Amino acid sequence: MRVGIDIMEVNRFTLDEKFISKVASEKEILYINKNDCEKGKLQRLGALWCVKEAVFKCIGLGRESGITMKDVELCHEENGKPYVILKGRVKEQFLSLGLKELEISLSHSDLFVTAVCIAN
Repeated sequence: MRVGIDIMEVNRFTLDEKFISKVASEKEILYINKNDCEKGKLQRLGALWCVKEAVFKCIGLGRESGITMKDVELCHEENGKPYVILKGRVKEQFLSLGLKELEISLSHSDLFVTAVCIAN
């Protein structure tokens, strides 16, 4: 079993379109913009960032490994449960480690966003 976690302050994020398009897929941008208030959008952007970082940590990949933030895509089931789709180098590493399952959990408050990733 492997685990990764990330936590960030909500106020470290901005709704800069250039930044968002660099780290988020079109689906993820829709997810961020579904929230009507700025604080909610920032919390969603932060959760998006944290889940990607948690996945990278879980499977042992750093920035020097050729990954991009778009190699992990945050999605949600109809009931709201989050899951991720792995792509590119991240998916290759996941499979090369013999991992079969990956679970994530997200949380946020007014000040912080966090994500945990567990794989086995």
